[in-house]
Amino acid sequence: MEAAFHSPVHQGLPLKVGVYRGAPGMTSPWLRAHVASQIAVNTPPLRRKNELNVFSATSKQLACEEAVSRRVAVESLAAGLGIVAASASVGAAFAVLSRRHLAGQRTPAGRQMVATHRAGAAVVMKASEAVVEPAEDGSAGERRWQLNENWERALDGNVGDVWTEPQVFSEFLGRLTAHNSGVETSGPLQFERISTGPGGDLILYIPGIDFTGVFAACQFRGLAAQCGELWRCFVGPEDRTPFAQMVENVVQWVQSQIYASQSHGGVPRRVLLFGESFGGLLALAVALRLGRALDGLVLVNPATSFGRTPWALLGRALAALPEGDPLDAPKATSDLELLEEMGSRAQQATYAYLGSFALCSAVADPVQLQRTASRVVTTMLQNEGGINPVLKGFLTYPEELARLLPPDTVRFRLRAWLRDGCEAVGSELRARPASKSLMPPTLLVASENDRLLVSSSEAQRLQPMLEERCGKKLFQVVQLPDSGHAPLDGRVDLAAMIRESPICKPPPKRRNYVADWKPPTLEELEEGSRGVESLANIVSPVFCSRDPDTGARAFGLSGVPDPTTIGRPVLLVGNHQLLALDLGPLVREFLIERGFAPRGLAHPNTFPDSAENEMLETAGPTQQDLVNPEFLESIAIPFEFRSLARSFVDAAEQTLGGTRQPANNAPRNRGGGAAGLSFERWGAVPVTPRNFYRLLERHEAILLFPGGAKEALHGTGDKYRLFWPEQTDFVRAAARFGATIVPFGAVGCAENVTVLSPEMSSMLGSALGPVFGRNRRNSEQSRRSLRVQNGGLMPISETLQDAPEFPGVLPRMSLADQAQGGLGDRFYFSFGQPVDLTEVDPKDKTACGNVYNKLREAVKDETAWLLEARTRDPYRNFLSRQAFERIANLDPLRRKIGAGPLKGKVVHSYGRRAPSFSL
Repeated sequence: MEAAFHSPVHQGLPLKVGVYRGAPGMTSPWLRAHVASQIAVNTPPLRRKNELNVFSATSKQLACEEAVSRRVAVESLAAGLGIVAASASVGAAFAVLSRRHLAGQRTPAGRQMVATHRAGAAVVMKASEAVVEPAEDGSAGERRWQLNENWERALDGNVGDVWTEPQVFSEFLGRLTAHNSGVETSGPLQFERISTGPGGDLILYIPGIDFTGVFAACQFRGLAAQCGELWRCFVGPEDRTPFAQMVENVVQWVQSQIYASQSHGGVPRRVLLFGESFGGLLALAVALRLGRALDGLVLVNPATSFGRTPWALLGRALAALPEGDPLDAPKATSDLELLEEMGSRAQQATYAYLGSFALCSAVADPVQLQRTASRVVTTMLQNEGGINPVLKGFLTYPEELARLLPPDTVRFRLRAWLRDGCEAVGSELRARPASKSLMPPTLLVASENDRLLVSSSEAQRLQPMLEERCGKKLFQVVQLPDSGHAPLDGRVDLAAMIRESPICKPPPKRRNYVADWKPPTLEELEEGSRGVESLANIVSPVFCSRDPDTGARAFGLSGVPDPTTIGRPVLLVGNHQLLALDLGPLVREFLIERGFAPRGLAHPNTFPDSAENEMLETAGPTQQDLVNPEFLESIAIPFEFRSLARSFVDAAEQTLGGTRQPANNAPRNRGGGAAGLSFERWGAVPVTPRNFYRLLERHEAILLFPGGAKEALHGTGDKYRLFWPEQTDFVRAAARFGATIVPFGAVGCAENVTVLSPEMSSMLGSALGPVFGRNRRNSEQSRRSLRVQNGGLMPISETLQDAPEFPGVLPRMSLADQAQGGLGDRFYFSFGQPVDLTEVDPKDKTACGNVYNKLREAVKDETAWLLEARTRDPYRNFLSRQAFERIANLDPLRRKIGAGPLKGKVVHSYGRRAPSFSL
């Protein structure tokens, strides 16, 4: 396996080192060629020749020694074996080169490489020069923030990346865990001001389980420039404060900071909490307590998913390893001696080296491991003698980490911090209503390549629960595709993420779905038509309408009035077909044949970022834990085994194909599905009285299904049954504007599938519930949890307020033929005689009721006529129809748009259809 290591110092040389294991003592020829090509492509011309000479000379030295036949660290790192194994194996591979360094046998090319790297190293800035605040005219201005003395020294000449600067990690542990001046306390917790600056705002950083804050040091300069005052929370390894007490201490300290300035006549301070890993779990618990007294919350790979991983059990197993006696400082005087000494040190300190190996392998991502190995290799190549401090830092890294996290500390924090914290926060999110635990604007950052926690799927699990408490427009998820559990290295600019998040940017203006919609362009119509055609090729829709004057039926939609022609709104009222699969073909036909789109009224839940969606009342959390809590909690097993069971469940679910939705803020498909057209894009609006009135005022064509979701998602035995309510309010509203109402019937969707009975669905849910743990709310709870509030206005239809409840369906096993339905049955639409309401008084309830009954009967009549007429359609037979249409479409049809602003334009994605019954 080949691995690429990019040196953080010498960016011109992406050093790649490898050994061909099949032939001992021979460097891999394909690797040599690849490295040479990389040097040729990625370096300036003036250095290219010198670096190729360096690489060639180094390869020849290695190829001549038998020691090179050992496994090289590059391959170990590529396999994810961690920093410890990488350091030892890199040392073994380059032992020959180290001996030649000590013997003074370095080649001119080797000296030249060192010189080149040293030149690159001089570019590293001091901490005080890292960020320059721009002046008002756009030029570089004077920096207005300052790091404290300890952090200024620790970051001087460094970027703060512990993966490439091991000496920084050692300095952090030595300087920053000590009691320094300027440290405040709240109980046993200590709070250190990392930077100072103008203004009263501050950011509090809560670290991971190490609780020192060193892994986010790369971000401190940017965060300090963002707010001026940056703090970190920390405790020592000996601390034994339980989770609940830590929450209380952080809450007290934050409250003291918020109101400190207010006591002197000022305004409360703006405070942003930033938590990483365990710190994210703690920060979330604090935010649930303080609510919107905070001004922002940033969660980076929060450890709320700890209870869904095997680490609750594995961590305790690692902490049970022999700790060994304390080790003295290494006695070696050269790199080679240090490498040889590491073997005996690892045997004496099993916990330090094996535990660090496991932790680093899970925490670091491949890029970080590559950068570590690159730094080790380049450091060894430029060492002139003695012990290189960088190499020593990497090799003794496990011992430093073990001093920071001794076994007793790990055991305590796994149980009293992570276990108790997960259960406390999970219980709060599940049990406490969102309306009573509002939260500030929140940014959730999740790594897709996190091998320690299931951060990406945890972001999906948390999203609906946090959106309830923050508001959809004040919550954002950012996925990091290539990062691991510790993503806050130089590749990530957290300060920029915060600036672009809802924490700093006000939510966009609420969209007016009625007034802001524009008819699709030809390109948009063509794109949507292609999506519809995949369904239309199977169901071959047939459209009929009645002449407004004679009542005679004809194929097509010519009998439906155009609102722009009659100068009044047109309301299309019909039955909703199963799963709403008929919407795409129906809307497309109107756009192409008539040049306008009937604008549908859909449940606000279909528009997650609409203003009307905020009118939904909630009854408890919208989503609980994905694993059934009743099942797991009913078994008296320890938390560690429950965590292991949850991790197995999640793994099995992903293997078998889970149903989790993406945790990003991209617009969702607004109900298009297989129909190919999204509700929002093609003119639909959330169903509220206000939107209905606005459409009528604008003289639009409106598509209304009074039966609502209940009719579209009907159960077995309810095929083509109308679920219309008793209220007639939509007729009264239409009469107020003198609208024309066109009743229509539609059939065909229900014949393509078999709807499962409630008993069958319940049996399947009960059988799969303990395995996959899906918490399905009962229908009554669903109706209570998502019900449209009318704000004092009369409802359009009470059935439209019900939340969608999708039934269980299976495709039919038989194909459709002329006499009976089956898979591939045709869709049929028939529009009846228009009903003019210009003479109907909207205040006359009796007259409006008569019109309502007339419309309902007309829809039933059109549906019954279609059910009879389709038995006379010879091409209802799926196989016959497919054969006809496949042959007919060898000569593609170019469908001309019949009316509207695109009249005369051609849509190419519209296939020829088989003929139907005679009229």
